[in-house]
Amino acid sequence: MAIDPRAATAAALERMCRPGGVLDQNGAAASHRLHADNPHRRRTLDRIIESYLAEQDNVVIGGQFCAIATAGVPGAGKSTSIERNGLAGQGWRVLDADRVKDYLIREALEAGVYRDIVSMGLPDGGTVMARELATLVHTESTKIVDALQELCMGRGENLVIEGTFSWPGLGERLLRHLGAAGYERFTIMDVEVPSERAQEQALGRWWTGRTGGDELGGRFTPASVIAGLYPAGSAESICATNARAAFEHPLAAQIDAVELWVDDYTSGVLVEKVSTRHKGIISYEPDVAASES
Repeated sequence: MAIDPRAATAAALERMCRPGGVLDQNGAAASHRLHADNPHRRRTLDRIIESYLAEQDNVVIGGQFCAIATAGVPGAGKSTSIERNGLAGQGWRVLDADRVKDYLIREALEAGVYRDIVSMGLPDGGTVMARELATLVHTESTKIVDALQELCMGRGENLVIEGTFSWPGLGERLLRHLGAAGYERFTIMDVEVPSERAQEQALGRWWTGRTGGDELGGRFTPASVIAGLYPAGSAESICATNARAAFEHPLAAQIDAVELWVDDYTSGVLVEKVSTRHKGIISYEPDVAASES
């Protein structure tokens, strides 16, 4: 029987990401552990923050004080939903932990830190590629994104905060910081898809990156990470639960307008759900079945 190179390579990377594996996000090779006693590490992280901010030169400062946060498992299609629903436009700052990870990975490879890992062979005949090191810089990327959020909120930039909303405390944290910074509108864009669809989309995106000529390759998300975001027997992810809890949180009253948009594909068709909260008054609009096109 012929071996499926994508499946075999994914399985090998999955093993490497497990606790004790070379790509374990809390293992000995994780960047936050490698640099735990490095007094100069802060300078490197500050340079990455400066470089990230310089990527976008059209960001409006002190504008409408609007923010969008995404929710949904990896591979759900969150960026596509923001674009399809026209929620953000020119002049918005995009805060994306995956792009921050690219900076951290490049810095590590230039310093020769992961030379041994990127020389390891995989079943498709290639070796470990740069973005497949993403788990090793996860903790530091989170710290940088937190710092970027604080800086950008202090400037009053319109923000798109890309993430999964898998941490239960994120909603309260964002509401507290946005309210303190004077933001007037906060939208949560949640995308819900069946676990199998998320797994396939995440695998497809990774494999396209790995085989498509990108020098950094594709970013690999372990199947166990995606599966762990779905409570047993539930078609809905914990990301949806956390997004809804943020929308209903008492701190949301600090912001004039809070919205929860949900693109729900769990029934096999796209169902759009929109809930609004204006000056504390909550309204739930009727669900709308929509064409995916």
